[in-house]
Amino acid sequence: MRIRSCLLNKIMQEIQIRIFSRAIYFTGSLHGLLDHYLATRLSDHPVKLVRIPKRVGLIRARLEGARKAVGDVLIFLDAHCETTVGWAEPLLQRIEEDRTVVLVPLIDVIEADTFAYSTDGESSFQVGGFSWSGHFTWIDVQPSEVEAKKAVKPVRSPTMAGGLFAINRKFFWEIGSYDEQMDGWGGENLEMSFRIWQCGGRLETIPCSRVGHIFRAFHPYTFPDNKDTHGINTARLAHVWMDSYKRFFFMHQPSLENNPIVGDLTHRKQLRQKLRCKDFKWYLDNIYPEKFVPDENVQAYGQARTPFDMCLDDLQLPEDRAGPLGLYQCHPRLEISQFFSMSARGELRKENVCAEVFNDRDVQLTECHGHRREQYWILYRNGTIHHPSSGKCLSNENVSMSHGLKVDTCRETVYQRWKFDHVNMTAVLV
Repeated sequence: MRIRSCLLNKIMQEIQIRIFSRAIYFTGSLHGLLDHYLATRLSDHPVKLVRIPKRVGLIRARLEGARKAVGDVLIFLDAHCETTVGWAEPLLQRIEEDRTVVLVPLIDVIEADTFAYSTDGESSFQVGGFSWSGHFTWIDVQPSEVEAKKAVKPVRSPTMAGGLFAINRKFFWEIGSYDEQMDGWGGENLEMSFRIWQCGGRLETIPCSRVGHIFRAFHPYTFPDNKDTHGINTARLAHVWMDSYKRFFFMHQPSLENNPIVGDLTHRKQLRQKLRCKDFKWYLDNIYPEKFVPDENVQAYGQARTPFDMCLDDLQLPEDRAGPLGLYQCHPRLEISQFFSMSARGELRKENVCAEVFNDRDVQLTECHGHRREQYWILYRNGTIHHPSSGKCLSNENVSMSHGLKVDTCRETVYQRWKFDHVNMTAVLV
């Protein structure tokens, strides 16, 4: 197998470390420094330096590099990465076994402030998931893959972060490379992940390959015209690959659903037809069955109203935070902040957060753990939402708008009546 490794990305990372100053990129200095580095340090290596005369964004820059590559395997790395000894061989070996498998290394953390390298070992890694808002998330290794994880074998991953992966070069082009009409940065990783699985490929994490990555809390660059490239790009993938499930993404981004800024989708839809790709329900059922679908296999969903036209509300809680389950005036049309489900497991939940009782009184939205206990509720047909662990019921009595709800002694009162938009009456108790 002919190999052209990603030496350029490695070089860029080394040079950037030398010119970092308080996390600011001195990109203007790279021209001369990079040329000098290649001429003096790597003159005996087959490294090609490709310059693009204007800024084109991550996706189109990677496509330009892929067009210049001649090896059997493409390996993409973000510039802010540090490879470890023997990181490439496990990726290449797996592609030698199966050209349709796309590989992701274990991604270790390099601290942005100190460049300290840290790892939790090969036994505690996670794989990729996604949120309905269109963001990549880390999830635990799926139950079907636990034995492979224990044996330190390739592990199936529903999605990838996108900054680090290896793929057979010919397969990269056969399966559609990148969506060239995506702009800047964002969304391309989920688009490629869905497409790989739906169109006959596989996406795996390789525990024996490790690459460090600098995780930053901010973007060290601006976006042209202040465009929401992540949102626009994700809207493109939603329209092409998610079928009816795109309804959840557009609840987060309603302004993009019928917006011409998303661009022409004809070519990508033709690609899907040409490759005879499976639908998104197949992906959920077979690749990511653990993914919670807010309006499928649930007892109730939608807005949960009080008799006073007030609704359950997340009070604009960020996706990765815990906070109070609140009360707010019901919106005229359903918005994501007021979309709640009563799951088949008895969870009063949004996507990844569930209502949990603290101090035998306060109701908080915290990460769903699946162990019932304080996150277990019973919905009765009269609209009462009972919390068996505390023996109390969800109540809005004396709760002001934009404030957190409580549980209180169960009794016949309008303050403990909740009406969901949609209720499966066969699944709730009398």
